[in-house]
Amino acid sequence: MSIRKELKRLGVSVKSNSLWSFPGAIRASNIGSLGNVFYVDSNDGTDDTAHGFAPGSSAFATIDYAVGRCTANNGDVIYVMPGHAETISTATGLVVDVAGVSIIGVGTGALRPTLTLSASASTVSITAANCVFQGFLLISSFAGGVAVGITAAATALNLQLLDIEMQETTNAKEWLIGVSIGAACHGVLIDGFKYYGLTGGGTTQAIKFVGASNYSVVKNFLIYGDFSGAAIDALTAASVWMTIGNGVLHNLDTAAGLSVSVKSDTTGFIHDLRISQLKDTVGPAGAAMAASEVYVSNAIFTQGIFKPVADS
Repeated sequence: MSIRKELKRLGVSVKSNSLWSFPGAIRASNIGSLGNVFYVDSNDGTDDTAHGFAPGSSAFATIDYAVGRCTANNGDVIYVMPGHAETISTATGLVVDVAGVSIIGVGTGALRPTLTLSASASTVSITAANCVFQGFLLISSFAGGVAVGITAAATALNLQLLDIEMQETTNAKEWLIGVSIGAACHGVLIDGFKYYGLTGGGTTQAIKFVGASNYSVVKNFLIYGDFSGAAIDALTAASVWMTIGNGVLHNLDTAAGLSVSVKSDTTGFIHDLRISQLKDTVGPAGAAMAASEVYVSNAIFTQGIFKPVADS
């Protein structure tokens, strides 16, 4: 089957030999005029300089190789094709270290590009500024737990993590931390995040801000798991104008697990949250933040109440 016919079957339109259009795939705000466009497909791609310029057999085989072919701050885009699958077995198996690159996973449901992390140190490492990572399914597959699924360094300023889903295979093969945002990594946007954990195990956080992360936003999220810490944790250092909103969060831990916790002098807003957190009588923490429409229940199948309390 020709590339054009295969793409048409997948619902992808072809604009020219060098630029292929994926309607609805891109929603990252920092993509304007495109620089270089590369394609990755593990099914029949090849990592060499003669490939990467079209889908199918003309694509690269791995995302890391494609990142290495990009030019910093050039508006380069990497499309990762439906059905792509990679196993990340080291801390350097996938490093996004070229600034301004957008990595877009194409496909929905079972067709989403899938990354399986198979070692304790396995991680998707993002070290460059102004990057986008969108539309991937990440699977934890290491006995004892993957330490961190996605690691954003301090230098990954203005990172956008969009439509990312993380799943645990068993409570022994889990994420210990789902996403870690480095101290002084400012301007982060996490939008459309889904996290499906299992009861038991040693998971501490779904999203952890290691230090200050000014002007960062976590929104439109669905988080289920058994977290011994706060599922969204920004307790270590104060941030300026952090926003956490439009989310559903269910923490099964009954001993120490919390929901949303930020440092007491962090400014910003928490809003439109539906939280089930089984540590009794405890709600979100963030004394200097504004709050609106935050409902919390501390028991299964009980109606949430306002926490913090409603203004009189």
